Amino acid sequence: MLRWLRAALTLIVLSLSIFLGAVFATQNTVLVPLILGSLELAEQPMAVWLLSFLIVGVVLGSLMSVALMIRQRATSASLKRENARLHQRLNRDVKDG
Repeated sequence: MLRWLRAALTLIVLSLSIFLGAVFATQNTVLVPLILGSLELAEQPMAVWLLSFLIVGVVLGSLMSVALMIRQRATSASLKRENARLHQRLNRDVKDG
């Protein structure tokens, strides 16, 4: 039951984001050059620059989040192995007396 609710909410948020992005892009049509130090990129509408930086930020945040999750899972697996090893050692010591 929760799976379809989560999918519906995701679809609603995604649709709303696309709609707001489209409205934002149509409202902000002023051409703006992007100058990064000595690098000057061609003039694009302000909405293109802002939305592209938003997308880059979301992607970078997602990648960082995935990296942290992988690190936490690796740490968890390592601790589980250590726990199992210590549990076996404790059982062996109890049996030996």
